[in-house]
Amino acid sequence: MGGADLSAGPLTTSGEKTILEIASLISRATEHDIGSNIVNFATLAEAHVDRALKKLIDLSGALENRVGHQFYKELHDSIYRSWDSRYKWISQAFDVNIAGAKFAQDFKLLIELRNAIVHGGGRLTAMQTAKIPQMMKLKDGMSRILHAEIHGHDIFLDQRAANAAAKVCREYIIQFDTAVISLHKSFDV
Repeated sequence: MGGADLSAGPLTTSGEKTILEIASLISRATEHDIGSNIVNFATLAEAHVDRALKKLIDLSGALENRVGHQFYKELHDSIYRSWDSRYKWISQAFDVNIAGAKFAQDFKLLIELRNAIVHGGGRLTAMQTAKIPQMMKLKDGMSRILHAEIHGHDIFLDQRAANAAAKVCREYIIQFDTAVISLHKSFDV
């Protein structure tokens, strides 16, 4: 990942802190914590997006009356349940359309790798292997973008994978923040 070069675009305070935390984790990484670091990188980026989405909702004024507040209480879990749901909300409610961008697609691969580590114990999960064409595309992307070695369903990770995951997270956070700030000029979280 190199140093924590934050000059690539406008960043929120949360985005900057998240990138610095990822840089700190990667600088202390050992071969024994590669999987947990990859999980941590993805989780840190996810938490940043959730903070930003919550702040956008707060700033929208939707929570300033009882009806809006009640709607939010009812919808809260569904907003943050999946990446597709997050992207739907930030796109439809706040005009931030990033789901199809390369940086978001690369980050989706990282989320899939995290899911394989957490839910599959270092193997592709049953959900990830259910459809052969999608599984082949997923394996190719994980190998090409994240430098994960995949044999059958088993995933093998080395420091190159950790570095690639950190780089994907950094790029995602920078591009996400840039997209939000370009539409909501004084936005910070």
